[in-house]
Amino acid sequence: MATPKLNVSVSTLEIDNKNKGEDMESQSSFVPTPATESENESSSESQHKSGHANTMHNDGKPKTDKTAASAATPTPSAPAFDIVEAAEALLAHAKKLKATIDSTPTPPSSSPKSASHAPLPPSPEEIVLRQRIAKLGKKIAFEAAPPMDSLKSDWVTIADVAAWNIFLHWRAFDHIPLTGSISIADLARAINADESLVSRIACMLISTGKLIGSRLDGKEDQGPPTHISHSRISRLLRTDTSPATAALAIVSFGNGMKGFAKWPEYFSTYDRQEPHPTDKDILVHDSGNGLIVTTQRGGAQEGGNKSYIPTPFSLGWGHPALAPWEVKARYPEYARHFEMAMAAKDKGAQGALGGDLGVGGYRGVNSEDPGNKFSLTWLAEAALQKQQQHHLHTLGFVNTYLKPLVVDVGGGLGHFLANLLANIPEIEPQQCILQDRPEVIAQVARNIEGGDERLKGVKTMAHDFFQHQPEEAKGAAIYVVRRVLLDYCDEQAVLILKHLRCALDHSEGRIVIMEGVLLDKPTPENRLVDMVMMNLGGKLRNEEGYRKLCKEAGLKVMGYWVDVEGASCVVECVKEDGTGGSWE
Repeated sequence: MATPKLNVSVSTLEIDNKNKGEDMESQSSFVPTPATESENESSSESQHKSGHANTMHNDGKPKTDKTAASAATPTPSAPAFDIVEAAEALLAHAKKLKATIDSTPTPPSSSPKSASHAPLPPSPEEIVLRQRIAKLGKKIAFEAAPPMDSLKSDWVTIADVAAWNIFLHWRAFDHIPLTGSISIADLARAINADESLVSRIACMLISTGKLIGSRLDGKEDQGPPTHISHSRISRLLRTDTSPATAALAIVSFGNGMKGFAKWPEYFSTYDRQEPHPTDKDILVHDSGNGLIVTTQRGGAQEGGNKSYIPTPFSLGWGHPALAPWEVKARYPEYARHFEMAMAAKDKGAQGALGGDLGVGGYRGVNSEDPGNKFSLTWLAEAALQKQQQHHLHTLGFVNTYLKPLVVDVGGGLGHFLANLLANIPEIEPQQCILQDRPEVIAQVARNIEGGDERLKGVKTMAHDFFQHQPEEAKGAAIYVVRRVLLDYCDEQAVLILKHLRCALDHSEGRIVIMEGVLLDKPTPENRLVDMVMMNLGGKLRNEEGYRKLCKEAGLKVMGYWVDVEGASCVVECVKEDGTGGSWE
């Protein structure tokens, strides 16, 4: 079998998917094992007998009821999975990975970096190969394992996640040296926990490979591990040497598992529907009374109050009467980890959710014109025109309101604007407005005072995007809505967009939505994000979903770009002519 072809770009990590190995990975079939086939045959035989009996009248004539006809509909069969071919592809990937690793230079053992730090990060080629091997290996394991074993592996994962989360919460990973080991007794003393408890949790992580267990007396087969050391995975959970990765792990549990555990209670209380405004209790924040939260009946509102909906996230954190961001405000440490996690995504991700979003060029493909590439480089010329207008204004030749160039709506700590200013020098900081909640804007000010000058000169503005844009933020050339709409249900997302539509000039100005995308072909990673967003009361959307939002908000979509590999999209829209999306 030919070695799969690898075409790697450091900037995009694009992979040639035409080889046979990749074809094996893309199949999503399930072929029953012999035991399963036996079960299915027995089940089918029973159903056949039952179905035959139920489709006959007492006089022996066949019935024609719709239930029997529906039950007789053949089940679609999945394409066959060739386990031998998949194993050969796995072996080819493994050989190439070994060759890649062997050709990578390693620092000398005397180097300080090798003595006290984690190994050097892998190359892009190595990362791609490891991802291929892991994906294909998981596919083979799923197809080869008896069905019950596949379910059991999920149960193990639940305990594994609980174990590393509590160790992360206790900072236990920080006390395990990067080289060498620590006794379980010493670790228990370091984190002020019972030794037996620490041993039980550590052994769970040893069993799944998250930690490495050992006995210094050499009697490995005569008792449980007495010492533990880091694996290549647990190193990433140290809050001191890998703070960004540790923050991502903390947020994955806080935004995910806490809400998931409350699904039965949530959907029992609020019916089996995705989170949305209902006739049941809706949480409304009175903007005139600080953080006073009251409950009342009704749906999404377009008046002076923000509309909130009950969420699994808030229920999981024990504050069902608060919106997710209000819950985070009550836990400053978790809020800090959340901001770190978002910053890590900005720094490491590619495409529309990454720090290089559309500035130097976005790799997503336009759904109608593949040759039409999305970019924000046009803002350079727009910035120069704004500067000329400002110059004429200062000379007294023009007496008009100087409108902003860029408004970053719900822009957090300003990672996007900082990247925009760094890549398009024609844009002046004072031409940009960064909007977010008061506490976020206050943190931005502290960051600037602390020496972070990337946003120095940018106008910061505490603003609630469920309200109308203030006068000084109206008429911008572009309103950027990035990682915002996925946090909200459709009714709330439309409300946000309507307020931005009202801020647009009739003749010019556009809204650019930059979000994650719901892939048409489900992948575990993509659907995990969608499930977490459901915990927060939001959702991922596909092209149809975004076009529907824009239409209901009175906006016309001028372009839609999607990056399937990066699971992101960009939607560019302008004010729709006519009365569509009006407040009336």
